[in-house]
Amino acid sequence: MTIKETLNFASEQLRSSCERPLFEAELLLAYHLHKDRIYLHSHENDEVKNIEMLKSLIARRASHEPYEYIVGKTSFYDIELFVEQGVLIPRPETELLIDEVSSIIEKENLTSIAEIGVGSGAISIVLARKFPSLKIIATDISIDALNIAKKNIEAFGLTDKIALVHTNLLDGIETQVQLVVSNPPYIARDALLESNVIDYEPHTALFGGESGDELLKQIILQVKQKNISYLACEMGYDQKSSMEHFLTQLGVQYTKFYDDLAGLNRGFITKF
Repeated sequence: MTIKETLNFASEQLRSSCERPLFEAELLLAYHLHKDRIYLHSHENDEVKNIEMLKSLIARRASHEPYEYIVGKTSFYDIELFVEQGVLIPRPETELLIDEVSSIIEKENLTSIAEIGVGSGAISIVLARKFPSLKIIATDISIDALNIAKKNIEAFGLTDKIALVHTNLLDGIETQVQLVVSNPPYIARDALLESNVIDYEPHTALFGGESGDELLKQIILQVKQKNISYLACEMGYDQKSSMEHFLTQLGVQYTKFYDDLAGLNRGFITKF
């Protein structure tokens, strides 16, 4: 088949699994050919080689497997990260959390922070690149996630900046840090999720308990107990009231909530 014929075939196969089937067909074909999307439209009559291999990629996406797992990478902030099943795919919304944390690091001249739930390493890697003097302890309960984070951290030459620890939250961490950042699981157990999420991404990185905010509350309590000054967390769009009430009861110094680009509540920064 030619490139044009292949795109027609692929977009038809992806019609029921993707909002933009032609766009995703172009992405998969460009990945298969090791070319950019512009190349496809200037060479639409070229024959596509190894068409069966491409069809297997298309079949995976048609089964709702995330594009990022199929190609083994994702773009986040100003970097590209290796990802595979076993680790949450970083979302654009989390870039806002990094911006909020960066403001505090700059204002307070922070030099030591911790990340709870490092996942692919996205947050820690971006912050370590932005602030060369920053030291980061990054924890995760998942060995699979830690292995993927290690691969990404090594790829950016940041092994001396980011220390990975296999633990729950900050359990066993004695090193004093000035701030904790986390994009923890915060989805309620009975929430309805799309197939590309619920069938492929790790449930331990998605669900935060029956109501969804249980793990967030555990993090807040542990950070307070360890006398850490700042906590920055992503949260669900419907959890502001719950978090505001819980933090007020603890008597924190202040809390700032921030919205995502859609205007939905997305996270908070608190000082103890």
